[in-house]
Amino acid sequence: TELASITAQMGAIHKLDLTSDVTHLIVGDTDTPKYKFVAKERPDVKCLLPAWVDALRASWVEALEPDLPALEAQYKLPALHNLRICVTGFEDMAYRKRLEDDVNSNGGDYRGNLTKDVTHLIAKEPSGAKYKYAIDWNIKIVSVEWLEQTLERGMILDEHLYSLSLPPAERGRNAWIRRVVSTSSLGKRSFDADFAANGPRKLRRVASAKLNSQSVGLWTDIVSAEIQAEEPKHDQWSERLAPNRPALQRGSSLPVKSSGPLTERSSLHAQSSATVIESAGPPLLAPFPESPRKSGIFDGKRICLYGFNEKKVCTHPQHGWGAFSQP
Repeated sequence: TELASITAQMGAIHKLDLTSDVTHLIVGDTDTPKYKFVAKERPDVKCLLPAWVDALRASWVEALEPDLPALEAQYKLPALHNLRICVTGFEDMAYRKRLEDDVNSNGGDYRGNLTKDVTHLIAKEPSGAKYKYAIDWNIKIVSVEWLEQTLERGMILDEHLYSLSLPPAERGRNAWIRRVVSTSSLGKRSFDADFAANGPRKLRRVASAKLNSQSVGLWTDIVSAEIQAEEPKHDQWSERLAPNRPALQRGSSLPVKSSGPLTERSSLHAQSSATVIESAGPPLLAPFPESPRKSGIFDGKRICLYGFNEKKVCTHPQHGWGAFSQP
């Protein structure tokens, strides 16, 4: 059609079917399945007059930036578009005047007399001359709730749900789905709303904080843990190595865990204070000179190397980990 061609030229996507991604419905006739479906199920779809397309095209041809919200409001399809409405049974003249104004101000045409071209008869009671003629002429007869809720929805609702045979409480039940159209992401709260409700909140670091604390704790244990004392263990090999060596007596020095046989030098660590070793005979060990302080993960530790060739023993100090190698 011509409207489809014009909208395509301006970059719109024309669809023959009313799919879920349709945003606008150009209405030429309200008595169609698409219009009725939108009236009941799709409050997100904007129903517009065909003149809306012409107004957009005029702005597009003149290379002007169209004001879409203003044009949509200007060419919005009136709720009672092309309807001719008559009323009957309402004795209150002020109320009748209000009904007349509501019809005329929302795109309808109020008729005082019932004629065959009237589309709807709003009746208070299922009686009277107009009511009987409306049945004979196949004019749609509705209750006043139909007018009220049609104006609320902004579109013509299903007339069968407003029959005078229904109790007033049942009229208009499920005539349309009342839901709020929201463009915000589901399940998320805005930062401003959350700040206003709860004030500033602390950020929770879960996985990263746990991993960081565990890593720090692990290296702390490796680098700065105190050397645990252990009773010296005697085995057959060490006894054969030094059968007449007097037993060491524990003094004021910090004992060291032994991981190999005793040699002429021990791996006892002499800190800033002098090490005192008590024995039954002459002293076996002398305090070692204090090594220069280095920065490393084994800073302040003395390591005894055993079972390595000369090349590996000479290479070890080059790593710069802060340890003092004891041959």
